[in-house]
Amino acid sequence: MSLLNLVGSSFGRCLTPSNIIQISVRDASKKAGGSTRNRCKNTPGKMRGIKVYDGQRVPEGKMLVSQYRLAVLPGWNAVTQTSETTNIFARCHGRVMLTTEKVEPKNEEYLKISESKRGGMQDYMLQENIYRLHVHVIPDEPHQYFKLVEQI
Repeated sequence: MSLLNLVGSSFGRCLTPSNIIQISVRDASKKAGGSTRNRCKNTPGKMRGIKVYDGQRVPEGKMLVSQYRLAVLPGWNAVTQTSETTNIFARCHGRVMLTTEKVEPKNEEYLKISESKRGGMQDYMLQENIYRLHVHVIPDEPHQYFKLVEQI
């Protein structure tokens, strides 16, 4: 046998696959993850809604309605907060009155806001009756019992 045959046969054994089959198993680099939103299921509510009753006496600055969107409209002596939430506060001392009033939409104002979007209100929108809840604060009348300083 020549040297070339000996070297060739040894290289051949190295390059040929062995009779034992090797199986390599790859593990997952990341495990399956669950959702990341709302992990705690007992989240407290936002405590929104009407905070006072009809006929209830309120001081100045008291929150009457806590709301995210404008569902309840402010009436007499009630103002809307100018932040993201549209909470309604009392402007003076008095009694609360909750009323449901008919709202008449103004087509001219609607055209100013949405010229590019809709191009005005359709006729069927103007014919529908729209009722919204309003919160009013009726101010207390002064008591009219005054005493002069000399009498005290």
